Amino acid sequence: MALQGGHRFAVSMDEVFPHGLYAMSVDQAQDFDEKTRARTPSKDKQTGSLVWSVTCIDRDPEARVKEVKVKLLAPYMPELPPEIVPGSGLRPIAFSGMTITPYIDEGRGRARLAYSMRATGLSAASIGASGQDGAGRAPAGSATSAPRGPGQGRSGGQASAA
Repeated sequence: MALQGGHRFAVSMDEVFPHGLYAMSVDQAQDFDEKTRARTPSKDKQTGSLVWSVTCIDRDPEARVKEVKVKLLAPYMPELPPEIVPGSGLRPIAFSGMTITPYIDEGRGRARLAYSMRATGLSAASIGASGQDGAGRAPAGSATSAPRGPGQGRSGGQASAA
């Protein structure tokens, strides 16, 4: 068979996230050695590049799982674009060089098909000053015109499934 386990299928950002994404944070991925119990920076097995984990919010209003992580392969930590509203933590982004690797996730009792997503580039997505994307739509689930009052801060980067 031509396809081996761990094959990476090339996909476009629009195929995977047609409504776009908001980046929340970037962390360096870590490998854990069971013998030495040491953590080391994760490197991609195919390219040798450092791996960064970008925590994102899927803007699809019908997405069952809103929080997704995309592994970004880059020699240094990527800088996220500015927030759409200061203090919101929401940064509209676009990934380039995306691939997905399907696998069976057996960690939650019942086996299910899951995907590992990787990208080789990250850039700011086009959201206009009005808070709308290039198609004139407001970001899904956003309330960019309402200021935050005391006690209305972010929920620690966790997205709730709608």
